[in-house]
Amino acid sequence: MDDLFRIIGKILNFIFIILIFDWIFGGSRRANRRSAGSMGGDTGNDHKSYDDYSHTNKDTDSSSNYFNGFDKPSQLEEAYAVLGLSSSVSLKEVKKKYIELAKKYHPDKNKGNLEAQAKMTQINNAYDTILQHKQS
Repeated sequence: MDDLFRIIGKILNFIFIILIFDWIFGGSRRANRRSAGSMGGDTGNDHKSYDDYSHTNKDTDSSSNYFNGFDKPSQLEEAYAVLGLSSSVSLKEVKKKYIELAKKYHPDKNKGNLEAQAKMTQINNAYDTILQHKQS
């Protein structure tokens, strides 16, 4: 009976680790799928997440690109909030703040700290969002 509990425990531990990795690294895959759709590329996936519906408005022009996730001001505002900046700052200041936060929360400086890894993922996603918005 003890062997059965050990096997079940190992299986649950393995599943938990996979879920943690997906939670940490899954955000960039979802962002890549969304940005590929906004560039007119075929993602091969007809599934739309809840975020894809959150910016719909009946008053908008139906010819506008539905998958352009960067037109959502809330997503861009959240990205600036994660970095602790206002939306009027220059790209140089954004990069400076990104480097400062990356040094603080980098996994090499915070070994084994899942909160720091999650914060670093948030910082990376926010920086990517701001860069893509400023470049378009």
